[in-house]
Amino acid sequence: MKKIMMTLSVSVLSLFAAACDETARNGNIQIYVEPEWTLVNGISSGTDEENIQDGWSVSYSDFVLSIGEVTVGRSGEAPKYGMGKHYLIDMKNTPLSGQLVAEFTDVPSGNWDRVGYALPAASESSEVLGAVPLNTISQMKDNGLAVYTRMTLTKPDGQRCPYLVGEADPADPARPCAAVTEITASWELPYPSRGDGCGTDLETGLTVPSGGTAAVKLTIHADHWFFTAFRHTGVTRLVQHLVDADLNADGEITIAELDATPITVLSTTIFDLSTIPGELNTLLDYVRWATITLPHYQGDGGCPERTPL
Repeated sequence: MKKIMMTLSVSVLSLFAAACDETARNGNIQIYVEPEWTLVNGISSGTDEENIQDGWSVSYSDFVLSIGEVTVGRSGEAPKYGMGKHYLIDMKNTPLSGQLVAEFTDVPSGNWDRVGYALPAASESSEVLGAVPLNTISQMKDNGLAVYTRMTLTKPDGQRCPYLVGEADPADPARPCAAVTEITASWELPYPSRGDGCGTDLETGLTVPSGGTAAVKLTIHADHWFFTAFRHTGVTRLVQHLVDADLNADGEITIAELDATPITVLSTTIFDLSTIPGELNTLLDYVRWATITLPHYQGDGGCPERTPL
């Protein structure tokens, strides 16, 4: 009888230990990067909220970014899990299902409310994920870019009214205009940043299921350069203010032209410049802050704690 009781006791203890085993409740995390639909399909003109409201349409032929430094943790603690690599990814050739950029295994189940990632400056240590053109890889690394994009702006009855840079009123409504139906912009954007506190309306961070996998997506938006304010509501998408920055009227909006155009050309009755958290002197500053706000989470979720790097 004692032997039987001892055997039963050992069995019960073994079951209890298994029930309390932390590993038995662990799961995994997979983190993907995905392009928002605006990046893949472009942005049409129209009257819907997601359309460009001034008649212009935008399409992207190139959109390569540097991404990495993914972290997962809990409030009040240092990040528990981290991926320090920097990847170069061609978002135009990234499937809508996303590209895996980080994976963590044997993670305790439950909510992890601190998720963040960076668009770091590309460097020689950056790794290529997927197919990226060789010349773009060199371009990204040599210039420390966070984003490289080439876009085409079109409007059948478009006009270009170059700002009068150096004049008392560069945006003088009476300045000369000329017909133009297509403008291009090829931008090298060396503006690295980090977004933390990523979440959605339903959840902050992510939840690891017991014995399962939490799969989440880092979503890259491509329409913030056209926003009249950097917030999620009450935003209009416009392009004309960038078209008019083609100062020499050669059909290409350059970084140099944006940098030469004072921010005063933007009407404060249309643009809410109070949503810009830092220095804002030129249109290039506006583009810089727009670039810093491109990283999102799970579609339209955000990463509200944004830090220029």
